[in-house]
Amino acid sequence: MSLLLRPLGDAGHNGKAMICANGCLCQFDDEGLCAVYEPFWKDLPFTDIFACITPDILHQLHKGVFHDHLLQWCISIVGEKEIDAHFQVMSQFPGLCHFMKGILMRVFVGLLSGAVDDYVLMVVHSLLDFIYFVQCQQHTDLSLKAMEESLKTFHVCEDFNVPKIHSLQHYVSSIQALGSADSYNMDNKHDYVEQMALWLQQQEAIHCKSGERCHMGA
Repeated sequence: MSLLLRPLGDAGHNGKAMICANGCLCQFDDEGLCAVYEPFWKDLPFTDIFACITPDILHQLHKGVFHDHLLQWCISIVGEKEIDAHFQVMSQFPGLCHFMKGILMRVFVGLLSGAVDDYVLMVVHSLLDFIYFVQCQQHTDLSLKAMEESLKTFHVCEDFNVPKIHSLQHYVSSIQALGSADSYNMDNKHDYVEQMALWLQQQEAIHCKSGERCHMGA
């Protein structure tokens, strides 16, 4: 098996082009990226695989959108030393923690105030508004509308389309279909079958109760 996989590994690491089993020419770059052939979900009936990918507050928003993208963009504009200086002179207040590494999102707009143009501040403000709206434990039509408006403002200012930012466009529909995003868990490996069965049982009970009420109302 190792002999069969070695050419694939070499191609991925060295950026070589190779002929796949189906005759297609596959280009592997220096990052080790490779094409996906015949995904397992291709012929699954009644299945939208993209609807199965739920929002991930920790990895997509906090670590991805904020830390890996927004924070790094702002550091490239302002400079790391300048951002550190602004953070160090911020007024103390209950709940504010000064960390050796990392910056709290809740003080980020204030930290940038006076250091960047209003245009940049609007981009940061709108994206952070979206992140905070996503974390609400309960949603209404008004909160979902506010999420959409925040994201629309961000895209009016900056039209980025990297994967994590593109995924933000699907948050509202995911919340409408599956509930608030704070209830999603990306790493739940404990009794997941029992949890899924319990969820289905609850959905059936709600469906039955809704049917009884409709019948009584009629």
